[in-house]
Amino acid sequence: MSTRPLLLSLWALAVGLCLSCNTFLQNPGPYEMRTTEVFRDDCGLLASPEALWDGSLLISGQVVRMDFDLLEMQLVGRFLESGEKFAVDGSVANATAIANGQECLLDQVSVHLEGDTVCATQFNGVLRVRYEARRPDSCVCELWARFDAVQDSLRCEERP
Repeated sequence: MSTRPLLLSLWALAVGLCLSCNTFLQNPGPYEMRTTEVFRDDCGLLASPEALWDGSLLISGQVVRMDFDLLEMQLVGRFLESGEKFAVDGSVANATAIANGQECLLDQVSVHLEGDTVCATQFNGVLRVRYEARRPDSCVCELWARFDAVQDSLRCEERP
């Protein structure tokens, strides 16, 4: 009698139990995002100092996905070991966008977002957006900012 099927069943059970342990405080769903500090905005991407694109989180185990309003990008990443921090990345090729008041054909737009859970309905972090183009030079630029994201207007200190 082979113990291999039993070992495989036990391994699958252990993996399933381990994955179900990955419960994170951060709620999935839509978030309103606003800039709290701008470090760099070469392109004038922000319509106002607090303007930022919104996003919607989907959390599956340790995997985090964000539907990000900038060029309808999907960012993908994961929770880090602490379970309170996550990072997501995404890119789009051959996009058209406005930079420095002009329409630009961009070779690539890349986004990196790091989030830190404050409570179930709020996270904050840093964001980097990079526009890459062959020409003109005025279309090549970056945005670096610190942000705050809130779900259903429920900031941590305002929750019922």
